[in-house]
Amino acid sequence: MLNSIPSQSSSLQDWLSYLERIHPKTIDMGLERVAKVAQSLGYIDSPSKIILVAGTNGKGTTCRLLEALLLEQGYSVGTYASPHLVRYNERVRINGQDLDDQYHIDAFNEIEQGRGEISLSYFEYGTLGGLSIFKRFAVDYIVLEVGLGGRYDATNIVNPFATVITTIDLDHKDFLGDTREKVGYEKAGIFRKGIPAIVGDLNIPQTVTDYGNEIQADLILSGTDFEFIQKESSFIWKYQTQAWEFDLPAIPAQNAATAFTVLATLGLLPDEATARRVLKELQVEGRFQRLSEQPLVYTDVAHNPESARYLAGKLREFSNKGFKIHALVAMLSDKDKTNAILPLVDVVNRWTVAKLEGPRTEPAKVLADLLQQHTSQAVSEADSVTDALKNILPTMNNDDLLIVFGSFYTVADAIEYWQ
Repeated sequence: MLNSIPSQSSSLQDWLSYLERIHPKTIDMGLERVAKVAQSLGYIDSPSKIILVAGTNGKGTTCRLLEALLLEQGYSVGTYASPHLVRYNERVRINGQDLDDQYHIDAFNEIEQGRGEISLSYFEYGTLGGLSIFKRFAVDYIVLEVGLGGRYDATNIVNPFATVITTIDLDHKDFLGDTREKVGYEKAGIFRKGIPAIVGDLNIPQTVTDYGNEIQADLILSGTDFEFIQKESSFIWKYQTQAWEFDLPAIPAQNAATAFTVLATLGLLPDEATARRVLKELQVEGRFQRLSEQPLVYTDVAHNPESARYLAGKLREFSNKGFKIHALVAMLSDKDKTNAILPLVDVVNRWTVAKLEGPRTEPAKVLADLLQQHTSQAVSEADSVTDALKNILPTMNNDDLLIVFGSFYTVADAIEYWQ
């Protein structure tokens, strides 16, 4: 019931169910309410140094590399990311590890007691919960991933040590605008006067640099202040006197170059050998993650045009080696489905579309009809990701690769299938 408020002895699921129903809007842009609660609970003036990371794609992988490189140097690190794949606990990490439920319960209980009459959304509660936990552990650094846009995202209440934009593309157009210039302006809203603002996008919208210059942020720009040069099997990162070459990693090399620049700017970059080892070992769940060797199955959260183009490039590497690509896609209805699927049409040999659970999901038939307008390849339909996997896996040969993509929910279903 709406008036049934959980307590410190309630389960985490009870708390999450409560948070889902107490605010009238799922997404509620604006900082006034969440900032007031954060200020009253002492979350704003954190002694931890905060790296605030925005971007259409690449936030998660950039944050994970920042986390790994800082941990390797002996710092304590709190990392906040969203959404989670399988368990809510994935959203808040201390020193690279998820926490037991009770830490989240304690944080939510503290916020509930301190918010008074102020209404908070699920994401705002989650962001404040992360800040509460980071304060409790008194970490040296906080790597804080922006949820939606930047300017009016709940994470933007903090006083950052550095700000980062990874990439800029079209997503959440109803909230952020329908051009890269509009989206870039919203993301640039995390910049602060005199604070390093590292931008990794390879084609930076003018609105980003104009806003940064207007408020006198310390802009460090891709293509101007640092360089990322991708080769066939390696990439070169150049910044000031550094020119390091790395083997292509499991994450997008562009995001690795951005993370290295962030730490170099802050005087926190480890030596080249350490950076090379950390990058080589880094794996991020849901980012071209291999779920099975035989049969060969990968999964990826790609759900917008830019991420789909990157995924198509990864699949083309396998196609060029003789693999036949079978794609299983399930998406949410509010995504740019056409432009998230088109980049893969030329590399995929067979398609299966599936439906996700929940009110925002796209019917499989809609995806199937869309695909059949753009490809002559076979398109099958399934009622769920699980049903699709049960149908596909027994038919796979040694030269087949299955890619499961389209949403964090799609990836979560695939990961749970193998657990």
